[in-house]
Amino acid sequence: MSDSLVAIGLISGTSADGIDAVVIRSDGEGVPELLAFTENPYPEMVRQEVLALYHPGPDEIDRMGRLDKELGELFANAALGACKAAGLTPSQIDVIGSHGQTIRHRPPDFTLQIANPAIISARTGIKTIADFRKADMAQGGEGAPMVPLFHKAIFKTEGKATAILNLGGIANLTILSKAGDILVAGDTGPASTLIDLLVGKIAGGGDEKGLFDLDGMGAKAGEVNQKALAWLLEHEYLTRSFPKSTGREVFGAEYLDKFLAIFPNMVSNDGLATLTRFTAVTVAMACQELLSTKPYRLVFCGGGAKNPTLLEMISNELPTVEMVVSGDLGVDSDSLESQCFAWFAIRTLKGLTSSVPAATGAVRSAVLGVVVS
Repeated sequence: MSDSLVAIGLISGTSADGIDAVVIRSDGEGVPELLAFTENPYPEMVRQEVLALYHPGPDEIDRMGRLDKELGELFANAALGACKAAGLTPSQIDVIGSHGQTIRHRPPDFTLQIANPAIISARTGIKTIADFRKADMAQGGEGAPMVPLFHKAIFKTEGKATAILNLGGIANLTILSKAGDILVAGDTGPASTLIDLLVGKIAGGGDEKGLFDLDGMGAKAGEVNQKALAWLLEHEYLTRSFPKSTGREVFGAEYLDKFLAIFPNMVSNDGLATLTRFTAVTVAMACQELLSTKPYRLVFCGGGAKNPTLLEMISNELPTVEMVVSGDLGVDSDSLESQCFAWFAIRTLKGLTSSVPAATGAVRSAVLGVVVS
């Protein structure tokens, strides 16, 4: 790979269960070479502190400041661990790309990620790039979704229109034309967030315990409540035009509590089935809106790609579409987003733009991130 660099990518997603860390070698344009991937769970107390900052509350600036420092240390340790897993020393790493931990995403006003990059750089001795979303928002974009350009690099197939569906806490969709160009992208709505929160309530452990519906077995055992599903499908976010983005601020604990106040019998497998179908239907709605014809291929990635009940429901909604899991294409789903931010960091060092106006609504693409040496 000509003109390649070695980079570490770091991210914690909306589930706030820990830090994904990856080491890649790439020129910032083609498919990267994956050298190592590690998963680093948050201590439970740290996770609870992150989740508490998803919502306004007392002393939140002081709490955020302390947590920004603590996460900086944890992210630095994760970077060093990934470096060791790759059999490399920090001096052999050219750059770290740290997405950090999103605690608020409120476009068009602001987006906020923490995990102090100055600490990451100081502890590792590696140039660190962070705050990737803000440059896009400065160009009028929503700062999300971030991954479409990376999706294009790794999933582009000449002659096949492709939709890449990332099923994390929130579901986002990237549409590639037959020529491999990015047509449009955006967040379709919730993927696993509401389901995971409901599993916690069913287990009697509250809604923030890091539980999930293993293999979608709870949803498979339940029945969809059509009245409850109809209520979910009335959400105003679903009427907004693409490109658009959302997060736990919209589809999180408060929204689930509102849902359960109206449908208290949904604290059950029927509730899991209904929320899983909600994700499937909103994904199908987005595919049908964004493509005049069905995509030739729909590629699943993200944690939700391991939920066979969810994938089956999506298949039932889009019966004529060819569907494949990213792993079957040789792309590791678990490390995909952390690879993306390592790849972005390389592009930033080279002065290359990484945001996609068709995905975020920005007026122009931007070189992403702030460099800390």
